[in-house]
Amino acid sequence: MDLDFELDETYLKILDHLRRDSRMSVAALAEAVGVSRSNAYSRLNTLIESGVIERFTVDINPRLVGKKVSALVFVSLDQSKWKQFGMQLSQLEQMDYYAVTTGEYDVVLRLRADDVPGIQHAVVDVISQWSCVRDTETVFLMQEQSSDYDLAPFQVESGTLDPLGVLNFNSAAQRSIRGDK
Repeated sequence: MDLDFELDETYLKILDHLRRDSRMSVAALAEAVGVSRSNAYSRLNTLIESGVIERFTVDINPRLVGKKVSALVFVSLDQSKWKQFGMQLSQLEQMDYYAVTTGEYDVVLRLRADDVPGIQHAVVDVISQWSCVRDTETVFLMQEQSSDYDLAPFQVESGTLDPLGVLNFNSAAQRSIRGDK
């Protein structure tokens, strides 16, 4: 979809702030971006009406609501049964992410469950039994971290290694839009 306006530096800053805190008031948003409240309100409405902002949402920590185990399930499908897969997929309560992929597998799912047997049940007893599924491969996630990416180009500071040697990105890294600091 082509936009009827340019996503300039101010729009990108608004999106960046709202991505971090979608409950931010227009007054706080205006102050953070450095524009008047009426400008911030107008720009926010433009982003909503144009479809750039599709919805405001809440990120939930899955571990704190009992979903302590996560896995990626790569699925290879019978190519004539995509519609069937889609209809069955909507009934999979453990799924919280879905993407069509290229390569060896057609789809990747992220499943969340209370424990390993919950994931096993979803893959072995449910997904693998669908006639549209040719093959699956399951990879359990040991650690997850959101990228907390910026929409505009940024300067990357080095990440740090946690005690397991996993790279953690500094979400407060110094960011710049179009080279400005």
